[in-house]
Amino acid sequence: MHRLIAALAAFVFCSLLAFAEQIEISGRILDARGNPLPVAHAELRRAGRLEPLVQVRANPDGSFALSASGEGLFLVRLAGLHHRSIDIPVVVGSAAVRERLTVQLATLPFPETRDSVLLSHRGALPTTTEGTLLRERKEGYILGGLRRGDHYRIVIRGQGRGVVTASSRDSLMLAPDGYYVGILRTDSLVFDPAELPRRSDAGTITCQSAQWQQIANAYQALVQYQQAFADSSNAALARAVRTGGSAGDAGAIHTSLGAWRWRDTILARLATARSPLAEQFWLLFALALPAGDGTDELHRRALREIPPSSPLWALDPQLVFQALAHRTDAERRQFLDALIETNPDTTARAVCAFTELVAAFTARDRERARMLYTVLTKRCPTHPLAKTAERYNPDRRIQRGATLPEFRLPGKQRGTAITRERVLGQPLLVAIVLGDCQPCAERLAELAQWRDSTKHPLRLLIASVGTPSGELARVLERIPHELSIVSSPSAPELEPFEVEGFPTFVLTDATGTIRATNQELRSLRTDVGRYLDQQP
Repeated sequence: MHRLIAALAAFVFCSLLAFAEQIEISGRILDARGNPLPVAHAELRRAGRLEPLVQVRANPDGSFALSASGEGLFLVRLAGLHHRSIDIPVVVGSAAVRERLTVQLATLPFPETRDSVLLSHRGALPTTTEGTLLRERKEGYILGGLRRGDHYRIVIRGQGRGVVTASSRDSLMLAPDGYYVGILRTDSLVFDPAELPRRSDAGTITCQSAQWQQIANAYQALVQYQQAFADSSNAALARAVRTGGSAGDAGAIHTSLGAWRWRDTILARLATARSPLAEQFWLLFALALPAGDGTDELHRRALREIPPSSPLWALDPQLVFQALAHRTDAERRQFLDALIETNPDTTARAVCAFTELVAAFTARDRERARMLYTVLTKRCPTHPLAKTAERYNPDRRIQRGATLPEFRLPGKQRGTAITRERVLGQPLLVAIVLGDCQPCAERLAELAQWRDSTKHPLRLLIASVGTPSGELARVLERIPHELSIVSSPSAPELEPFEVEGFPTFVLTDATGTIRATNQELRSLRTDVGRYLDQQP
């Protein structure tokens, strides 16, 4: 433990130097053949954040230098035009970090043959089919009549799909997800496929320091294994959808990826690690492997050597739960509570607190849920999970077992009102919708299917923001209901229902006790009857 604390107090990958908390990183960004790229960037960001602290454009020879100051866990991202980015972790303690490195980047997965080229929006995914078709000419693909200052991506469809992010003739910027987007400087775009690099799937990292090299290797192995697991899982799910069979289990995927060979590799790397921190990164990788056949001891070792206060958990907070999966409830709670209390990274604290909040809320442990909800909303107020946590607030009015709050919605006739007392006396479903909301119409169509197949009595109250129209109006013609129309999503009449989105559903029994909410009503066709059957 003393060895670990000493390592975390020092900078990760270099010798102790004079300027405390200063980060200075330099090197070169090259393609797989060792040549500079037309456009390349280096950036430094805090782990778990999208926006960089500092970003620099590489020189024509591929060289770069960036500097910043701070403390905690950071990621150095190195990216080049038409190439995959590479991230390298940096832990900063109380001494300066200086390192020089060279990376050779693998190309993005663009097709070998082209069927069509689309100009799409800056956030387009490789699978998108939306965009403006570019016509091929002798000089390449040209599209005119565009607005200056627009951001775009070029999506190539062919034998397989991939994203090519911009032509080197255009002005480029690095997007937060690691792809480049172009900023139009004129009213036309020219894209020449001849500018695409020769395809290469291999990326390499060469560090000046042996400790940097070991940590970079461990982190890249972890990232590549997790990506391979995700790709295999998605492929298995797609096959199951096509054939109607099973997607299989995670164990089979781990076996196909050689999890046990990786376990032996990790043990060998741990035996030759140059620093405690290099050991910790290899132990993080071990947590991505399934427990059993010798891996379980690596999981226990990870919990011993990577304390709850370690910034390394910010790299992937879900690995904490994999490490704790086979520990006792007491051990699990003790470790997570310590992480939530002491970890310096907001994302690590928020993810762990939110996961525990959902578990406590589901188990009806109001005291623990209240504590975790306070942690998220008071200590991590800017994290997106703090907003999501509102639906798991143990003291919220709309939750299973609570009494439907008093409300007063405008009635159909001017001057009339719909109140709780008026609609109770039999089971009630309150549906809060937008007047032109297609998802609302689809969900209520599920309810129409249920009503056609049951004799359950159920009163339906629709609170619509604006008059129902389109598909929603047609669906409502099929279902007996009482309608209330309010002026806006923030109308005070909706406040008792704690609306978080549209549609919002609340199901009660005849006495007004809430039996189900959006959390439980995943399918109105099947879930309404199930929760009504559970009433006393």
